Amino acid sequence: MSERINSAYVRSTPQWDAHVLRSGQVLRLAGEQIPDPVLREKLDALNRPERSRTEQLIRSRDLPDWRRLPQADSNLRASYDISLPFPADPSLDLRLTNLQLFRTGLAFHVVAHEPTPEEMPSLAQPSNEQMNFGSRIKPGEPHRIRLIVDTITGPILANSTHPGDYPDDPNEPWLYSGRSWRGVAENLFGITTGGEYFLSPPPQGPLWITVSYPEFGLAPTTIEFELPQLL
Repeated sequence: MSERINSAYVRSTPQWDAHVLRSGQVLRLAGEQIPDPVLREKLDALNRPERSRTEQLIRSRDLPDWRRLPQADSNLRASYDISLPFPADPSLDLRLTNLQLFRTGLAFHVVAHEPTPEEMPSLAQPSNEQMNFGSRIKPGEPHRIRLIVDTITGPILANSTHPGDYPDDPNEPWLYSGRSWRGVAENLFGITTGGEYFLSPPPQGPLWITVSYPEFGLAPTTIEFELPQLL
C-alpha cells in the first residue's frame, strides 16, 4: 500500500503505516471522515470495545481515586500559571488553562470564550445550540467537544471513551473528564464554557492535545507542550 502526500508517493513501511494509523485515530476521534477504506477497516478493529456495556457501567462506579482529580491539595506538586491558545476560529477564544501537576496525574481546563456585542448576554439558547464540554452527550445536547490527547509514545486518549474502560495497569495513561460549566464571562461581554480533565499518571514527555467541534465550525486544532521536569 502506498500513500500519496503532496503529489509524491511514499512507499509503505512499518513506521509509515504506524504513523498513518495513529493519525487516522486522531482524525476519527476529532469527527473527521476517513476516505481510505483500508484505513477505516483497521480503525474499526481498533475501536471495538473490549468490555460489555454492563461491565463498563460497573467499572465506572468503582473508578479508582488515582484516576480522578484529587480533592485535596496534599498531592499537588506544581501549578502552572499559563494559558495556551488553540489556533481556532477568530470568533472563538479557546484555551488550555489551569494546569496542576499532582502526584497521580495532570489536571487541566479547556475553556472557550464566545464574545457577544451586548453586556450580560442571555444564556437561554436552545440546548442543541450550546457548547458541551462535558464527558458525555447530555439530553437535549446531541453533541460535545472532541478532546484528544496524544501521548506520542503511548495510547491516544479521548473524552469520548467510556469511563469504565480505564486500564487496570496504573502506569498506563488514562484521561478522565470531570465537571463542566457554562456562564457569563467575567468581563460580562460573552459566554464562557469550560471542561475539567485529568490525565493519569503524570506525563513523562510531550503531549499533543487536539480539540474539534464540528457543530460549531471548529476544525481539528492542536497544541503541543511539555511540562518542565520536576526533581
